[in-house]
Amino acid sequence: MEQNYHLFTKADFLEDAFFLEWVKHGTPEATAFWTAYRDSAPANLAAMEDARKTLTAILSLERIRPAAADKAQVWSQIQMHLTRETPVVPIAKPRWKRWMVAAALLPLMIFAAWYFMRPAGMHRVESGYGQQVRVKLPDASVVILNSHSVLTYHHWKDGKREVWLEGEALFEVKHTEVPAAQHFTVHAGKVNVEVLGTVFNVKQRREVTEVYLRQGKVKVSSPENGQVLLLKPDEKASYYPQKQQLAKNITDAKTALAWREHKMLLKQTSVRDIIHTLQDTYGFTIILQDTSIANRTLEGTLSLDNVNNVLFELSAILNVKIEKNNDTLYLKDSGQRGY
Repeated sequence: MEQNYHLFTKADFLEDAFFLEWVKHGTPEATAFWTAYRDSAPANLAAMEDARKTLTAILSLERIRPAAADKAQVWSQIQMHLTRETPVVPIAKPRWKRWMVAAALLPLMIFAAWYFMRPAGMHRVESGYGQQVRVKLPDASVVILNSHSVLTYHHWKDGKREVWLEGEALFEVKHTEVPAAQHFTVHAGKVNVEVLGTVFNVKQRREVTEVYLRQGKVKVSSPENGQVLLLKPDEKASYYPQKQQLAKNITDAKTALAWREHKMLLKQTSVRDIIHTLQDTYGFTIILQDTSIANRTLEGTLSLDNVNNVLFELSAILNVKIEKNNDTLYLKDSGQRGY
């Protein structure tokens, strides 16, 4: 082998075809080489073992086949449970591999913390791609913005509490005894959410608005058609602009709030929806060479903590390779055997 394997990092091992041949297929040539390399106790042995464990975990995932007509590939579990607290400042900037660095993202990462617009007492807080930002409002209510989201609000007068949301956020609204300040209103797309003291999640992306109630009570209304829904805990209201209608269904906190732990909980979730989430979270344009892949459904828990890991996992599960051109990622047929 002419490769300088002693200089390899974990990421380099994961991208090396000969290393993959050993872990994935265990061919005699690859097994002999890598066993000898490991026995030589190189300085980067820990990185090598970490990469081997990562590959082994992914390749050992159980694939579940739904109805034959669906041709869906699914997996049971991708990542172990990950917990983390969100500080008051922006959290956990992802570590990018060299080939994933996009110069355009750097300014967003730098300026994605708090910043306020001065004109007319308008306040604006924005989170960048791959970030979550915690905001404390004047009434002590707390808002946690998901990636690529914007919260704006005017200077509150006469106790009137109103905010406007683009993207996704978790709200923890404080109850107040001031009569004029009882109602707290969130404007998201073409939906208004009116609450007292409560915890709820609002997602407004791709023209669809979703409101999930964790605790308390909220009133969701559509000014366009006058429809009003009252939500109980673990209920979700969805507004689809094509139908101009609010719909209500049951969900749970583990699914609706998975983004708080940088995860996506998949329950027969299509690859198309996963790609949309990655685009909304990291700002890349993702194009599938084989568009039929978009309809495949997956199950399990997908970690969104690092875009490189997410794409690596998807490439292994879907048997595709990833090519990058500026801020566009192409998922193409790898031409390799599936696991």
